[in-house]
Parts: sequence; C-alpha cells; structure tokens
Amino acid sequence: MSPIESVPMAVLHCVDDYVELLYDDIPEKIKGSALILQLARNPDNLIELARNEALLSALSRVLREEWKRSIELSTNIVYTFFCFSTYNEFHPVIIQYKIGSLCMDVIDYELKRYDQWKEKVEGKKQIVTPDKNELPKSRIPEPKRRPKSGTWAVADVNMQKTRSLVSSYHEDLCSASDECLSKNDEEQMKRKLKTLSKRQEQLLRVAFYMLLNIADNVKVEEKMHKKDIVGLLMGAMERHSNIDLLILIVSFLQKLSIFVENKNSMASRGIIEKLSPLLDSSNADLVNVTLKLLFNLTFDTKLRNKMIKIGLLPKFIQFTSDDKHINLSMKILYHLSMDDRVKMMFTQSDCVKLLTDMLLLNVNAEPWSGGGNGGTEVLVALCVNISWCARAAQQMSAEGRLRELLARAFRYRNAMLMKLVRNLSHHQHCKPLFVEFVGDIAGAVTNTDTNEEFLVECMGTLSNILNPNNIDIYAVVERYNLIPCIMKILDPEGAAPPELVLEGVVMAGALAAESGAAAALVRAGGGDALVALLRLRQADDDHVLQTVFAFRQLLAHPRAADHLVQRTEAPAYLIDLMQDKNAEIRKMCDSCLDIISQMQNDWAARIKVERFRCHNGQWLAVVETLGAEGGEGAGGAGDAGAAADAADDLPPYLSAEYLTSHRLTTSDSQTSLNDDSDSLSDEGDLHKVKENIRHR
Repeated sequence: MSPIESVPMAVLHCVDDYVELLYDDIPEKIKGSALILQLARNPDNLIELARNEALLSALSRVLREEWKRSIELSTNIVYTFFCFSTYNEFHPVIIQYKIGSLCMDVIDYELKRYDQWKEKVEGKKQIVTPDKNELPKSRIPEPKRRPKSGTWAVADVNMQKTRSLVSSYHEDLCSASDECLSKNDEEQMKRKLKTLSKRQEQLLRVAFYMLLNIADNVKVEEKMHKKDIVGLLMGAMERHSNIDLLILIVSFLQKLSIFVENKNSMASRGIIEKLSPLLDSSNADLVNVTLKLLFNLTFDTKLRNKMIKIGLLPKFIQFTSDDKHINLSMKILYHLSMDDRVKMMFTQSDCVKLLTDMLLLNVNAEPWSGGGNGGTEVLVALCVNISWCARAAQQMSAEGRLRELLARAFRYRNAMLMKLVRNLSHHQHCKPLFVEFVGDIAGAVTNTDTNEEFLVECMGTLSNILNPNNIDIYAVVERYNLIPCIMKILDPEGAAPPELVLEGVVMAGALAAESGAAAALVRAGGGDALVALLRLRQADDDHVLQTVFAFRQLLAHPRAADHLVQRTEAPAYLIDLMQDKNAEIRKMCDSCLDIISQMQNDWAARIKVERFRCHNGQWLAVVETLGAEGGEGAGGAGDAGAAADAADDLPPYLSAEYLTSHRLTTSDSQTSLNDDSDSLSDEGDLHKVKENIRHR
C-alpha cells in the first residue's frame, strides 16, 4: 500500500541504520520508514522488531511530530504498526506507545482537511475577506529579533532552507491559499483534491484496519468510543470511490454496533440513510457486509422504522432471490415483520407467494430432522409472523399452498410449520379450506407418538376450525375419541406442561359449543377438572380466561349447566373472579353469572348481593368504619346499610379459601342491591352520607 518499490531491499541487521534515517529530514525519514516497513511486512521479523525499543520509540515519535507534514511518511509508519496489530501478541506494543489514539487524531485531521478542500472546490465556502477594522498583514509591524551568530546562525539558516525546499505534495496541498480560487482554476483544484483523496485513502485504510485489529480488547474499544470512533468512520463513508475502504469501514461499524452506545451514536448520525446507497453497489462483498450491519441495527425499533420509512423493504425482498444474500435478508425481514404495520407491506408485492413457494420447494433441507438449517428455520419464522396478516394468510393459503404446507408439516412433524398452519386457521376466510383436513388434524391430536410441541399446535388448529365450519363436532369427538385424550391432558395430577394444559382448556371450550360434546365432556368429569385446574393456575390470566369461556360454553346447554352449577364449585369461583383486574375476565364472568341467575333463584339472590358488595365495597367500608365510631348514631346510614345487613343473613356459600382471597376493587359505577336508581353512584353522594353520619 505504500510506494516502496523505489526503496532498496531492506536487511534486518541494518535496522539501526534505518532508525538513524528517522532523525534526518523528511525525505530520509520517508526512506527509513519504507525500509522498516519492508521488514515489518515479513512476519518472521516482527519478534525481532518488537524487541527493538529504539526502533519503536523512534517510529512513534516521528509519527507524533511529523504526521501533518507528509502523508507518505504517516502511511509507512501506521502500516508498520498495522503489521504488528495482525497478531494479538503484539497488541501491547501498540497500546504502550499509544498508536491507536494517535491514529484517531491523524484520521480526524485528514477528514477535516478533505472536507475543507471539497467545500472550496464545490464553491460552498466563501473566500474569507479581511475585516474592515482588521489591519492587513503588510501593515502589521513584525517583532524585531536579535540576529543569531556563530554556529546557531548557520544552523538556523540551513534549517529554514530545508523547511522551504523539502516539502511533500501533501504540504503543498495543505498550504495552498485561496489565490487558486480567485483565479477560478477549478480543474487544477480538482486534480489536487483527487490526488489528496487517493493518498488519504491509503492512510485511512491502514489506520482503520489497525484500529479494528486492536479493538478486540473491550477496554480499548471503550476508549475508541470516547474519542468518537463512530463519527470518524461515518465521516469516511462519503468516499464511495474506494470499495475496499468502504468494506473495511462498514465491517468496523458492524463490530461496534453490538454495543448500545455505539449503536445510538450511529443512529444520531443517520446511519440508515448512509447505508442505503451501498445496497445498490455491484460489489457483492460490500452489499453483504452492509446487510450484516443493518441486521445488527434491526434490533432497535426506531431504526427498523427508519428502514421502512426510507423504502428499504423492497430491497430486502429483492435480495431473497440472491443466493449470496438470502440468509441475511431473511433475518432482516424477520425482524421487520415483528411490527404489525409492516406485515401488510409484504402483501403489496409477490413477496408472500415467493416466500411460501421457497418454503415448499425446500424439501430436501429437512431442518427438523436433526441436521439443522438456520436459513430454512428463519424462513419459517418469517412466514409465521406475516401469517397474522389476513391478506398475507389468504395469499399463503391460495392455489393449493395450504395442502402442501400441511403435507410438509405432518411429514416432518415440525412444530414451527404447524404453528404457521395454526395462524392461517385464525382467519375467517381461511377456515373453510381446513374442512377436508379435520380428520388428519384430529388424528394427530389422539396419536400417542406426537411430540408435545407439535400436539399443542394441532390442538390449537383443531379448536380454531371446529365451530364456524358447520362441522358435526360430536361426530368428530366420537370417531377420534377426543374426550379421553382431553381428560388426560386436563388431569390436575398429570404431568402435562402448562402450554399443553392451556390448549386442552381451549379445546374443551371449543367442543362444548355442541350439546352432545358438552354432555360427554361433563360426564367424563370435565367440569370438575376445569375447576381443579383453575384453583392451581389462578395466577395465569390466559388460563383463567379460557376456563371461564369454557364454563360459558357449558352453561349454554341445560344438562351441562345443571351439572356445572349444582355439582361443582364453578359458581363460587366465578363470583370471586368478578373482582379480577383483567377486564376480559370480569366481562366473561358477568356473562356466566347472568346465565346462572336465570337458572336458579337462590343463586340469583346470592349473585345480586355479591355484585352489590363488589360495586359498593368502598362505600360499605366507610359506612362500617364511621358506624363503629358513632355507635348507634350510624343507624341513619339508610336503606343501603339495611340491605347490606340483610345480605349478611343469607347462608354462607364461600369457603374460607375464597373469603381470604376476596379482593375489593374500585369501580367507576356503583350498584344498589335492589334498584340501580337508588344507588349512591358518585363520590358526591358518598360525601353527603359521611357528613350526615358525623353530624348525628
């Protein structure tokens, strides 16, 4: 990378002579550094060079003092330390002489210099004119100096001549005045800028590469972050002409992006907008490393949204047809598909059909047979995500794809693929397509060889498709002997995992939609099993909600309802759940209790009392407290207090277990025992009652 072709062949035992050259003028320093670089490029010489402290000290000193004067000199020295950085054993050498920090200063300086020249060439920067009140340099008197004499005078004259005669092309560019602009010599400026850019890119590449190598040390990487390594890398990304430099920069950013601080720094500088043009590159390596960086960034929700906003989704979809980028594009699409609004965007092209066909054609991969295939697993997961979109589900199921998906799922007994089928069965327009497969799915549920994960998905699918398709549920139950299978899963003393038990409760609710199946379920002890499981899993809201729904389904049939109300503790649990924090559970409980109230007058009175206590619990607590303080004076609390006392005369139906777990919650509406119009429905009425009791 350094122009060392004109330098004679370096010899290791002459290294001291090369070090002496580093103490001479710039041309000699360039020659000495080039000879040392020749030695460093041979890995066999690195151990010997690392032991030479005089050499390392001289190189670090020259780089620290002379890097602004010559890009070629800086490149040679940084390249030498880069050779050391390729081996972890020599990283302490680089850290000891603080070469990393120095390189970052060099990079920062060169990037700013390039930006200044670019602004001049593009005409974006105005020529700075002297202020009217500022004296021209020609009118400012120069301070008088005593003339030097003797040896020092000669040395001073020689040093000034050397500085004026020996200057690199880099110095010529850097010291150029605005006179070039005044002559409108744009072509000359552009040639100089191009030459500067090429020389800088050589230096930037070796400097960034060395920093990337030593960044394996986390502490060193933290120091780089404090010196804004992300800003330097993104500043150098503007140079799209050098593909190798771009690949290196994006690779470095990919490594840094795993830390939140670096990721946030990239986001604040518009990393997504800068990476977007790189995806259009014809260089496959650059596109690949760009996709890797984008994949790391997709773990951030805001950055995912930014990718969608600037239109990267079609590009990612396009890469799914490229064997070189398919795995990375699939992973990125999977992350993007986690956002609900993005799922619909997949349907705006043939992407959904393409993904489904890719899944169906990938038969030989057999990722579920034990070998493992990460690409196919990501593809299945992506399809599972987008299958929640109704339109996407319709496209997946059309043209015989549903049949192929089911065939593949049953062939490999793959739970993820069956989860995809289950998601499709959620959508109303897809349910009729499943009618012909009811027997296959029901047979898989009762098959003892079915693994638990696959069984969970099969049960969920069967529960989805039974009710709305005019299927004779009781016939399915009898033919495939589903009740014993469900009862085995619902056994409170069984060893079924929670996920499988939950699906068993869901299926019980689905089967209970038909009177014959509901009666068979109750006869088999399904009601008692549901109550027992509710006692064990009352902290799980999903389980509680599905259990209450199953009660609601059973209560719709008179025979099953009589058994559930008279022979189980389901009503007591439903009353207790009226005060649950989950609104859906409370709503479902109210529906069940309404049915129970219509069935029996005894339960109707008890439910009315408990509803009064539930809705007016806060008011009752205040009345009871003030009544205890006021003694007999609290008798003026009104009819509501009398009703509450009358409620206490009812025979107890709740066991101690229920009473201890009884919770009172504040409700927006309060209900009286006999009539809604008589209730103390707001805080104003409650305040009046308090005041009346106090005054009495």
